[in-house]
Amino acid sequence: MKIYKAEEFAKEIKNDDFIVTCGFMAAAAPEELYMALEKRFLETGEPRNLTLMAGAGIGNPSGVAGDGFNRFAHEGMMKRIIVGHYGSNKKLMRMIVDNKVESYNWPQGVVLHLLRSISCGKKGELTKIGLKTNADPRIAGGKMNDITTDDLVKLVEFEGEEYLYYQIPKINVAIIRGTTADTDGNITFEDEMALSFARYAALAAKNNGGKVYVQVKRIVEAGSLDASQVIISGNFVDGVILTEDLINNHRQTPGEYYSPVFTGKYRISVEAMKALPLNQRKIIGRRAAMELKRNSLINLGLGIPESVASICAEEGLSDQVVMTVETGAIGGVPMGGNNFGATANAWCINEEPFQFDIYEGGHLGTTFLGFAEVDPKGNINVSKFGSRIPGCGGFIDLSQATKNVMFCGTLTAGGLKEEVVDGKLVIKEEGKAKKFKKSIEQISFSGEYACDTEQNVLFITERCVFRLTREGLKIIEVAPGIDIQKDIIDQMEFEPLVAEDVVEMDCRLFRDEKMGLDEII
Repeated sequence: MKIYKAEEFAKEIKNDDFIVTCGFMAAAAPEELYMALEKRFLETGEPRNLTLMAGAGIGNPSGVAGDGFNRFAHEGMMKRIIVGHYGSNKKLMRMIVDNKVESYNWPQGVVLHLLRSISCGKKGELTKIGLKTNADPRIAGGKMNDITTDDLVKLVEFEGEEYLYYQIPKINVAIIRGTTADTDGNITFEDEMALSFARYAALAAKNNGGKVYVQVKRIVEAGSLDASQVIISGNFVDGVILTEDLINNHRQTPGEYYSPVFTGKYRISVEAMKALPLNQRKIIGRRAAMELKRNSLINLGLGIPESVASICAEEGLSDQVVMTVETGAIGGVPMGGNNFGATANAWCINEEPFQFDIYEGGHLGTTFLGFAEVDPKGNINVSKFGSRIPGCGGFIDLSQATKNVMFCGTLTAGGLKEEVVDGKLVIKEEGKAKKFKKSIEQISFSGEYACDTEQNVLFITERCVFRLTREGLKIIEVAPGIDIQKDIIDQMEFEPLVAEDVVEMDCRLFRDEKMGLDEII
């Protein structure tokens, strides 16, 4: 194992290398190594034609620090990117739209499990995750633009059932991040918010004859580390690089440089967390929380679904459900906003591939996810909107592998203004964008597949609740004060079914005081 300066490390990366890297926004992302590679390319034109692979989006949406994947967004520097989520990397998205780089967007869990398969000598990953979505080769095989032509996903039949088989070329380099390295190259992660999939990235590279480079906060003498805390042993590490700018390039999250709460070292009082104001976010979160079952394992997606955690905390029920996030935490209270992915008071923090084992294995009782566009069949697009390409992330893994799926979001978007008056929802200004559309650009969730697998799927909005049926979306609940035709159907591009026994949404959703969730669940 060798200790490198960042600029020395950058010279080790060759043209045409296949790089796998870790991270979740700012968490576990080796930002200083990305910077070194970008600097070398801008000064010398090398390394060129790189392939970059990762699970989650890497970068900093808040703009505080860290540019993540945007460091590679230079014409000629990258040939191809294979990723679960593009995050907020607008420069990279622009290159994909302009056909300047090949791009595959696969489910986040599939990417992680594929790397684990490669780390133990397999050539690919066989799974049902992605069937009848954009990852399915009958639709696009995850290809995101016209210049992406190689078929890396195959539809296969095994014992009379359909599966997808994902494959990639050989990995040359793993670029990862830990907290402490000793002079033998052993790596610990004690200050990291997430373990990511660093161990499997390292093994996958080594299994292909590649090299492993690790960004760390500190280097200590051999024998100094607690062996039980070592995540990657030194025999799998070729080089260690000491971070020079910890505040900007070694952050736990975009919102926090370092919080011991996010590592599980300390606990905080969740009852002290600020309650949400009575708005559409709280109404949706409350209605979604009514679908909880005591002691069940759940997952919360980004955005409005995060409000379920706040509702549970406000109602004093954070210990009555077991929450999870894709980054690996089980138990505790997931954080939102610039700290999304972190968890306060977690029971344990797993490696990401293991977390997706839990999801794909069907161990979740319910998953709560957002939605952007929905078509008449209940298909959802969250991954591509013209030049904006966030990618699917863990959305496909979670929505296809969980029996009970709650999609949470407002009926319209863009300037929507609402308030609650005397227990009734009043629309002051309608949103400019309709989210329930005749057609959508990509399929991130297949309504047909959900019906085939007999999932229980609800679309929870602030003004109504839809149930997914084989015939399409059906309105089953309506908020007090809302007119079905004027406020719901006229704000959609298609006409949904309306149940004969439509009921009014629970009046407790529209009151300032606590709703008494304890009695409901």
